[in-house]
Amino acid sequence: MKIVFANAKKCQQFSAIFANLKAFTDNVSIYFKEDQAYIQCLDDSHCALFECKLSKKWFKTYEFDPTTDMGQIAINILMLNKVINTWNDSQELSIEIQPNSDKIHISFENGNTDTSQFNKYYELPLIDMESTLMDVVNSDTLVDMNVESKMFHSLVNQLTMFNDNLKITFNEGDVEFTSSGSDGKMTAKINAEDLAAYAIPESTVLTQTYSLRYIQHMCQFNKLAPEMELGFSGEMPMVMKYALGDNNDTESFVRIHLAPKIADEDLE
Repeated sequence: MKIVFANAKKCQQFSAIFANLKAFTDNVSIYFKEDQAYIQCLDDSHCALFECKLSKKWFKTYEFDPTTDMGQIAINILMLNKVINTWNDSQELSIEIQPNSDKIHISFENGNTDTSQFNKYYELPLIDMESTLMDVVNSDTLVDMNVESKMFHSLVNQLTMFNDNLKITFNEGDVEFTSSGSDGKMTAKINAEDLAAYAIPESTVLTQTYSLRYIQHMCQFNKLAPEMELGFSGEMPMVMKYALGDNNDTESFVRIHLAPKIADEDLE
């Protein structure tokens, strides 16, 4: 199995995925198929489910032979992140695993005209880890909105001043975010027309409560895409999605599911 990243942007996205995935878990399984690489893991408290799909089109080179290559590997996130942090944006990033090997080989190589960086070659051990893929059902959501990733990340950080719970109320004309505690209360209201996209059934009012700490972790991936897609629906988990593809690839994404909480009296 060998994959080569198409450009510096894709390398930066790959780096950001693993830099922030360590908030969910220490080790992760990567599943390979002929047309995609896929990551799925639960956080240690089993409140949030992380998914990442990288289509074959997302890579410059994607070589996988299901008859000889391993369909699943597991690796330590901290060590992989340390290695990726030594990559320079002038270098080509490639990953290779030989059949039946217990090592992953990572290469950073300069272009033909760039001699400012050393070529670097790493070898990391694969780990033994039992994991089972969950069957994720992507059902229709009641409320959908698109919002600027950095703006929403900033808002969530501000809301953490007063509580670890976030109450969100969706109306036809706006979305209201509230956190409150013994030290005070903050409410932020976003008008529907100020959102990149917003869809809610007529005359619908939906109120949901979530852990701000988990939403903070989810928003740490904000560098992956300029906009995030959010979906909410009754008792079902909220969904935060970052699209990673381009005009030639509409299949690659990072998607995180977070279960709602029972509202506390402080937020009533």
